[in-house]
Amino acid sequence: MNKVQNFFSNYRACLLLFVGILIVYGLSYYQRQADYNNFWMENQQDYVAENVTLLTSLDSYYWLKMAREFDKGTIGKGLKNPTKGYPDLQILAIKDTPSLLAVLISFAKNFTADDYYLAGIFLVPILSGLFVFPLFFYFSRLGFGASAILGGLIGTFGHAYYDRTMMGRIDTDLLNTFFPLAIACFILPISREKTGRANILLAAGAGLMMYLFTWWYQQASFIFIYFLVLMVYLIFSRVRWKISVAALVVFLLLSGPEHVSQILESFMVFLKAYVSPPPTGGVAWPNILDTVAEAKVRSLQTRLNMLHGFNPLVYAGFIGLLYLCLRRFRQMIPLAPLLALGAWAMVGPNRFVMYLSPLIGVGAGVLLEELIRYIGGKAHLPKALVPVVSMVLFFVLFFSTATQTGFYAHAGPIVSASTVGAMLDIKRAVPRNSAMFTPFWEYGYTLMEVGDFATYHDGGLQGGMRTTLIAKAMTSNRQEEMVSLLAYLEDYGFNQLGSRIRREKLSGEQMMDLVFSYPGGFKGENVYVLYFEDMIVKFPPMSKFGTWDFEKRKSEMMDYVEIHCFSMVDNIMRCMDGT
Repeated sequence: MNKVQNFFSNYRACLLLFVGILIVYGLSYYQRQADYNNFWMENQQDYVAENVTLLTSLDSYYWLKMAREFDKGTIGKGLKNPTKGYPDLQILAIKDTPSLLAVLISFAKNFTADDYYLAGIFLVPILSGLFVFPLFFYFSRLGFGASAILGGLIGTFGHAYYDRTMMGRIDTDLLNTFFPLAIACFILPISREKTGRANILLAAGAGLMMYLFTWWYQQASFIFIYFLVLMVYLIFSRVRWKISVAALVVFLLLSGPEHVSQILESFMVFLKAYVSPPPTGGVAWPNILDTVAEAKVRSLQTRLNMLHGFNPLVYAGFIGLLYLCLRRFRQMIPLAPLLALGAWAMVGPNRFVMYLSPLIGVGAGVLLEELIRYIGGKAHLPKALVPVVSMVLFFVLFFSTATQTGFYAHAGPIVSASTVGAMLDIKRAVPRNSAMFTPFWEYGYTLMEVGDFATYHDGGLQGGMRTTLIAKAMTSNRQEEMVSLLAYLEDYGFNQLGSRIRREKLSGEQMMDLVFSYPGGFKGENVYVLYFEDMIVKFPPMSKFGTWDFEKRKSEMMDYVEIHCFSMVDNIMRCMDGT
C-alpha cells in the first residue's frame, strides 16, 4: 500500500514539475511575443521601413535571404549567388545546402501571407524556449527536476541567452542550446543494464538529433565532439565493447555520412573564425576577432552579469555544477561540450556564455533543492513536497531578481529605419544586383536581402584580403587608389589575386603596389561606393585594417571628429573652428 501511495505522490509531484516547466516555456514565449505586440507596434516608426520589418541582428537578413533563394530553387544547383562575394561571386549557403532554419522560415511564411520577415520573427518565441524540455528531462533523471525550472528561467532570460534570442533576432542561436541538450538526453539513459538493442536505439536517437543539429547549425565539427563524448560515456558505463562499437557506428551513420565527411573542414573554419585568419602565401592579415563584438574577451564581471546580474546566484550556480560533476560524474559526461564551451567563455570569446546560462541556473537550483531536502528531512516533510516547495521558491527567487536579467529588455533594430529606407530608395534608382563597395562588412547581409545588391564582403565573408584591401582604399587620402583597386578587382577578382600572391610569393608591399597602382582603366558597370551615416562609427575598427603594416604585422587605430558645417560657397564648405 505504501508503494502505491509513494508512486502516486511522486507521479503528482512530477506532473506538477512538468506543469512548472510548461509555465517557464510559456513565459519565454509570452515575453518575446509581447515585446513585438506591444513595444514594436507602439514604435512602428523605428521598426518598420515601408514594407520591411526591421530585425535585431545582422545575420538575420542572411537567413531570410537563404529562405527566399531556397523557395526560388537556386540553392542546391551549384549556382553562384549574384549578391555574394562580388566580383568573383560565391554560393550563398554552406555546401550549397539550405540550413534547417531557412527551411523553417520558408514553411512559416505560408502562415504570414508570404512575408518572410514576419515568418522569421514569429519563429523566435516558438523556438527560443524549447531547450527547457530536454533540460527538464535530463535533470529529472538525475533527481533534480525542480532545479531545471530555475535553469530554464535563468537560461531563457539571462542576458547571455536572452540578448541572442530576443524578438527579431532570427539566428541559429534559437536552437543551439536545445540540440546539445537533446543529444545528451539520448546518451544519458545508455547503461550496461539495458539490452544491446535499447542502447543502440538510444545511440540512433542521439545520431538523429546530431543530424538535425548539423543541418541547423552547419558545423559538422560537433559530430566528432559528441562521438568522443558517446565513446567516453560508453566506457564509463561499462557497456560491452561489441555493443559500444555498434552504438558508435550507428551514431555516425545517422549523423549523416555527408556531414561526417565535413568534420575536418568544419574545424578549420572554426579555427579561422575564432583563433586566427590564415595567411595568403606569405601575406598575413589582421586578426578580425579584435573587431567582432561577440568574439571579444570581456571582463570577468561583465560575463558574470551576462549570466545573472545577482552574482551570488551565479556563484551558487558554479558551486552547484561542481557538486554535480563530483557526485554524478558519469551522468554529467553528456553535458561536457556545453560545460567546456561555458568554461572557455569565462576566459575567451563572450559569444559562448549563453551555453552556460541554463546550467548555472540548474547548479544554483541543486544547492537550494538539497538544502530544502535537508530541512524537509528534519521537519519530517513528505519527500514528494520537496520538489514542489523548491519549484515555488525558484519562481519567487527569479521574479524577485528579474530586473537583473533581460526579462524587461527590449531589442532595438540593428539597422535603423532611416538606413533601410535609404537602401530601398537606392534599390529603386539603380539596376538590380548593382555592386555596393562598403567600408565594413556588417551591412553586407542587409544589403543583399533588402536591396538585392551585390556586396564585396559580408558577415560570413569578412576579414583577410577582402576587408583589408577595402579598408585601405576607404582610409586612403588618394581617391585614385580606390579607383585602381576597383579596376583591378573588376578585371581579376579576389580569387585570382590570392592565387597570384601564392604563385609569385608576393610580399604585402608588392601586393599593395599591384592593386593600388594598377594601370588598367575601370571597366565595370553599376559599381557604387556606399557609405551610410551609421557606418561612420565603424571608422576606428575599419582603420585597424586600413593601417595594417604587413612587415610589422600591427596597426595604428585612427578615429574621427565630427565637424559641423553651416554653409557652402563656390563648392567650399565652411565649418566650425574656421575649417
